[in-house]
This record gives sequence, structure tokens and C-alpha cells, in this order.
Amino acid sequence: MKLHISSSRRHASQRGVTLIEALVALVIMSFGMVALVGLLSNLRYGGDVAKQRSEAMNLAQTELEKLRSYAVLKRATGTTVQDYETDLLGAVQPTTSTGENSNTTFTLTRTVKPLLRGVTLASGDVEPQALRAQTVSVRVDWRDRSGTPQSVTMNTIISRADPVFTLAVGVTPPSNGVRLAGNRHPAIPPRAQDLGNGSSAFRPPNGGTAVWVFNNLTGVITGKCEIGETTTLSASAVDSCKNNTVGYLISGSIRFSNADTPDPARPEATALPYPLTAYLNLTPSQFKVRDSEGAYSLAPGGDYRESPNHVCFSDAPEPGLTTRTAVNYYCIVFPNTQTPRNWWGQLLLTGLDLGTSATQHKVCRYSADYNGNGYTYVPATREDELDKIDNEEHPATYQRVTYSLARQNFLVVRGDVSCPTAPAPDPANGIFLNYSTVQIQP
Repeated sequence: MKLHISSSRRHASQRGVTLIEALVALVIMSFGMVALVGLLSNLRYGGDVAKQRSEAMNLAQTELEKLRSYAVLKRATGTTVQDYETDLLGAVQPTTSTGENSNTTFTLTRTVKPLLRGVTLASGDVEPQALRAQTVSVRVDWRDRSGTPQSVTMNTIISRADPVFTLAVGVTPPSNGVRLAGNRHPAIPPRAQDLGNGSSAFRPPNGGTAVWVFNNLTGVITGKCEIGETTTLSASAVDSCKNNTVGYLISGSIRFSNADTPDPARPEATALPYPLTAYLNLTPSQFKVRDSEGAYSLAPGGDYRESPNHVCFSDAPEPGLTTRTAVNYYCIVFPNTQTPRNWWGQLLLTGLDLGTSATQHKVCRYSADYNGNGYTYVPATREDELDKIDNEEHPATYQRVTYSLARQNFLVVRGDVSCPTAPAPDPANGIFLNYSTVQIQP
């Protein structure tokens, strides 16, 4: 009997322990299930946010591509074609959008600001200068399923370039590379003698014994000297001309018209004789520096150290010769000592009887938006700004010229007629150049 009672008690004790173990296991499993439910919830939340973020990035990318797809720089009045001036630079209110199969609403905000670069002035100060491009920031905001704010921001730079120039992308370049005429800077006169050592020598017309030496790569005049007119220009002959100056060339042609309505594309008159030539009216540099109190003043080093500060020659014919239809001129300008060395001023003609009567002459400069960036003349609005016109486009007043210039052309007309204008380029109608002129003298 004792053995039987002891065995029963032992079995009852074992059954109680098994129940406790089962309860503990159930509790542990419950905690695991709770953790698993939380994990699944987090996975679902993370997947939801990832989908929303992908949709937001798609909206931002679509907006940026839309801004890049402008067809013209400035659309004509009454048209709706997308353009740079209105659709990119115009004020835009935040817009809302609901993505495909989305459970939230996205708000898109666009910010457009001028692209700035730091320009080091002669004083060492760094001033911001606006480039012809805009920085664009597109931000997309939304709230996830928990109400937490989320956002995606994408940034880019959009240059102010006429879309017509993208045609160049479809033109296959020559297999041997793109080359300049004579492997030299385009401002170097074609008549200049290549010396075979990275430089070229040039005798300006009617310049007598004057010889200028150009750096073939930069087009800068690095030397000048006097060499006999009968001496053949070679590397050894011009050795004394090397590296004794710094000068920039400015050159072009002068055409003539006596018509009541001049045609700037096809001037019909013969050239006026010598002493017709160009000259420069240089002014000190207008670079401004700002002091500690915020006041602006002219930067030092803006005066021209060499005297004369420029020399000009032309191939105007002798009086009585009436077969020529154009005069070519060449000027060397000795810049100031700022960094970089530069010059400011006006390019004018002399040797003419200027006035407003039919027997006198008026000087027109060929000037238009040749590079298609939208600027011909936009006056500065701040003291530290420059007028927005490119020196290559023959402005009335040149600003901060730091290189050689060519094709700065003139048209001389009767004093009693207006300087002619011409249509803007329209390749579809066979107009490839802008021959517009603007009066500069008297």
C-alpha cells in the first residue's frame, strides 16, 4: 500500500509541473507573436513609405524634365509654346498631386534662383556674379500613414541656351577632331605668318615696319617690334619681338552704303579712302570693390600704363581708288594691370565727315544676339553689376575685355538715313544671320 500511494503522488506532482511548463511556453510564444505582429507592421510601414518616396521622386524628376523641355527662350505674344523666360523663371504656386494607387497627397514646390559664381576682384574681394543659368530645386512633401511629414528634394542647373543649338548634338564631328582654321585662335588674322613654334607674326596693313606676334593658342599679342618691310617674317627674324608686351587685338571690317534704304546684308557702295580707320576711346576699369562698411569704389590698377594705350591700322585705299567695297582695320590694345588684365571703352571710326546731312556720314555697328543667349543690351540694375551684353556682339561700350576680338564690323551710311535693322535668324525661311545695325556715331 505504501508503495502504491507514493507512486500516485509522484505522478500527480509530474502532471502539475507539465502544466506550468505549458503555461510558460504559452506566455513566451505570446510575446513572440506580439513581436512578430510589430515586425510585420513595421515592414508594411517601411514598404508603404518606400512606395511613396518612389512616387515623390518620380514627380520631382518629371517636373525637372518638364522644365528642361522648353522650346524657345521667349515665346511670341499670343502663343502658348513652353519657353525659358515664362515657364522656368515665372512665379509658380505649390501644386498638389495624388500618385497612382497612392494613399496620400503630394505637394510639389519649385524654387528657381540665378546661378552665382565668386569673382575675385583686383582688391582680393570676392563678389558674386550671376551666370546665364538657373539653379532649380524641386521639393515634394507628403504625410505617411502615421501622419509623419516626409519630403524629397532634387536639384539641378538649367543653362539659358537656345534649344536650336541642340541640333549640333546630331552632327557627327570629323573623325580627326574639330580644328580651328590654321590650328590657331580664331581672332588671329588669316594673313598672319605661322612661325611653327606656337606663335604667329603679323604685319598690320599700312603699318610700315610694325610687327605683332600672337600666341596661337590664346590669340593674345605677346610681342611687338619694328622689322624692315622687305624682311621675310620667320621665327629668327622676329626673335626680338617675343614676350615684350601684352596686347589684345580688336579687328573687323567696314562696309558702305549710299542708298536711301541701306541693305545691311548687301551694302552697295565703294570704300571711303584713307585716313579712314578705327580708334579706341578707352576708359579706366569700372570694377568695383566693397569696403567693410558696404560702400563701393573703383578697384585699383584700372588705368592703362602704356602710352599710347592702343594703336590702330587699316587698309583703307588711297583717294581716287573706287574699286574696293570694304576696309579692314586692326587695333592692338594694351590693357590695364588688374587680374586678369582688361580694358574698357568704345570702338569708333575716324577720318569721316560725321553729321546728319546727305553729304555727311553716319556710323552703324553690326550688333545683335549672335550667340542666342537673349542679351543684346540689358542695363545693370546694381552698382556692382555689368550691363548684360557680350563683347563679341559689338556693344556700344566694351566692358572687361580680357581677350582678342574679331568681326567687330561697321556699316557707314549717309547722314540723313537711319541705321538699318534686319530680321532675326529663321533657318526655316533661309535666314541664318542677323544683319541688324545700331547707330554709334555721331
